[in-house]
Amino acid sequence: MFTIGLTGGIGSGKSTVAGWFREAGVPVLDADKTVHWLFREDQELIALLKQEFGPAILTGSGEIDRKVLGKAVFENKDARLRLESIVHPLVLRKMQKDREGLREKGEKVCIWDVPLLIEAHLEAEVDEIWLVWVPEEVQLERVKDRDKLTDEEVSARLKSQMPLIDKCKYSNVIIDNSGKWTQTVSQLNKELERIKSLIVQ
Repeated sequence: MFTIGLTGGIGSGKSTVAGWFREAGVPVLDADKTVHWLFREDQELIALLKQEFGPAILTGSGEIDRKVLGKAVFENKDARLRLESIVHPLVLRKMQKDREGLREKGEKVCIWDVPLLIEAHLEAEVDEIWLVWVPEEVQLERVKDRDKLTDEEVSARLKSQMPLIDKCKYSNVIIDNSGKWTQTVSQLNKELERIKSLIVQ
């Protein structure tokens, strides 16, 4: 199975691109949705996070309160690294299992939608890395408009991520999503056809 690692940054439009793949019939394994599932269903993980970050991160029903947890780690790099060291291996294991299920069903291509693909050093898990790219000023404006944040709040979020310009050097395919959506779709169609031709060969 050919695995495309889809990554980007806040405001780049990665989620919209992932939606395009779904509509095109390409299965998408979403790391964020996998995290949400684990926070809700994985009792071992819930216990570990409660021990690490305290009972305040739990909802009344005993699930992880993502907003409370996010606030606890967002501006604390050490806490964020501790969280990632606990969660990332479990996410990887679940996504590997889900990919194997797709392979058994006969799927030839799948997308790994992983915002922190490069930061988490998951390059070996995918055949190609596709980066959804826009200039930083476009990121800033999109996030400010979408989330109704101040320039300072958006800048803080951008600084918490690897800049898209730095991600370019790790990427096999760079999808420029700064123009019209039709232009983005044209790039996606071209690259997906290339992958399909590789598989046929």
